[in-house]
Amino acid sequence: MAPEVNSGTAGQATRHPALAMLRGALVAATVVGVNAAAVSAVAAGLKGLWGALLGLLMVVVFSGVGLLAVHLARRTTPTMQLAVAMASYTGRIAIFGGLLAIALSSESLDRNVNLTALGISAMVVVMGWMAGEIWAWSHLRVPIYDLDNEVTA
Repeated sequence: MAPEVNSGTAGQATRHPALAMLRGALVAATVVGVNAAAVSAVAAGLKGLWGALLGLLMVVVFSGVGLLAVHLARRTTPTMQLAVAMASYTGRIAIFGGLLAIALSSESLDRNVNLTALGISAMVVVMGWMAGEIWAWSHLRVPIYDLDNEVTA
């Protein structure tokens, strides 16, 4: 017996691609981050666990803000969407760099968090985030032409 297809949604374009990509990336990053936290806890104890969880949190917040900015700009012109995406990226990198400089000079953070676990976990979670985002994008239904404005001869 063939599976039933909901005729109301089959073949329709994805309404909010950035949110679908956010959902896919968040799932992948969480899975990778939890595994990184477990490995860090075994390798470096409680400090490693806190470092890995902080790395996961940083990646999710910074990467999620970028996709949310693109989502909020979805009804603007393509040029404005590109400007929002680039400004969001530049701002996030600047803020991340500032936080990293503060973190590396903080004695309190160094006493409570394994910075090696934080760095490695953040890199691994970024790779998981990007893989989830790419997977979600590849499964979106993006029309290649506008069905509302069909040309009739």
